[in-house]
Amino acid sequence: MKNIILLASFVLTVSATGQSKWGVRTGLNYELNAIGLDVASASAQEIFEGETTDNGYHIGVFGRQYLGDQLYTSGSLFYAKNTHFLEGNDGNNDLFYERFDQKYLQLDAGIGIRLLKFARAEGGVHYQGTISNNAFNNTFDTPTAGYNASLGIDLWKVSVDVTYYSSFTDHTGTWNDIPLSYERSQILVSLGVEL
Repeated sequence: MKNIILLASFVLTVSATGQSKWGVRTGLNYELNAIGLDVASASAQEIFEGETTDNGYHIGVFGRQYLGDQLYTSGSLFYAKNTHFLEGNDGNNDLFYERFDQKYLQLDAGIGIRLLKFARAEGGVHYQGTISNNAFNNTFDTPTAGYNASLGIDLWKVSVDVTYYSSFTDHTGTWNDIPLSYERSQILVSLGVEL
């Protein structure tokens, strides 16, 4: 408890002398199922070339607390919705096609560094909690936690961020007696405006 109080006192002291930035962000979600961080850059290229389509969106708020000229802490809270489609052949050779809607709130916390006057890089952790009761949530365990890494560009009060999100664990579940697995990884492309 003493360590927590000391850490909180340090953060408050630094925050009082640092520069704060707050704003809103929104953008598109791109699912990267079964894709790890080592190939995320290739997937990002496919997204920007239009070969991969988005399957959701997000909207929320963000904040950055600068601890000097380059180092900062960051946080964001946003609502997101993703749509997943499941198709295949069950054990009876019957074709199935199912739509899974995933609605959730996500809280991010991280630390970043300003690379140039207008560019940033950061990494951190996030916590995702589902806010709907549907087939997706009844199949896969929620809430979940994971890690993220991002690159951002700031132009006056506008920012553009590309963030890779992944989960600490893979998710498994059963839908209509069909075993499923889902590796939660995605890229979010966000446009933010400082308020």
